[in-house]
Amino acid sequence: MILVLAAGAFGTLAIVGECRSGLIRTTFTAVPDRRAVLAAKALVVAAVAAVLGAVVAGTSFWLTQAILSGRDAGVSIGHPGAWRVVIASALLAPVAALAGLALGTLLRHAGSGVVATVVLLILLPLVLNDDRRWSAAAGHRLPCKAWLRLVETGGAAQSPYPATTGGSWLVLALWPLGAAAVAVFAGDRRDV
Repeated sequence: MILVLAAGAFGTLAIVGECRSGLIRTTFTAVPDRRAVLAAKALVVAAVAAVLGAVVAGTSFWLTQAILSGRDAGVSIGHPGAWRVVIASALLAPVAALAGLALGTLLRHAGSGVVATVVLLILLPLVLNDDRRWSAAAGHRLPCKAWLRLVETGGAAQSPYPATTGGSWLVLALWPLGAAAVAVFAGDRRDV
């Protein structure tokens, strides 16, 4: 969750910092096509967050397994489901960063953008539990719930309304696309 917080704040500050300082006006003067500028910014934010996510997920897996192997509890990367855990964990960073970028574009304030990102990515999944169908259906469409479904092992508690693995991958694929679209189109329409 620390990675989600850091990536979300990074995404928010990537746009808010430029808007707050007024440098966004200079950028838009140099390149009048706002959508192209915002799409490039979303691409750079996603790429940086993806590298960060891959480094953190890979390092976490290897360090955890090194500690657990000393206690005869470790698994190799070839273990069924190990790659799924590492890849899902790595993808969570660009999803959070682009969600932060979208909220930063909409709100144009660092504090409220970071708080909105935390509420959307961390607090809302805690409120939506799997006890009721509507709550489970809404929760399964959030990135952190999708990530939790992808990293759960065979011994995890069963929910009355479980999310599917394919649906969880779809959530992690569609959230960054939707967030990038919000950032590009909302930023294009807003006055700086």
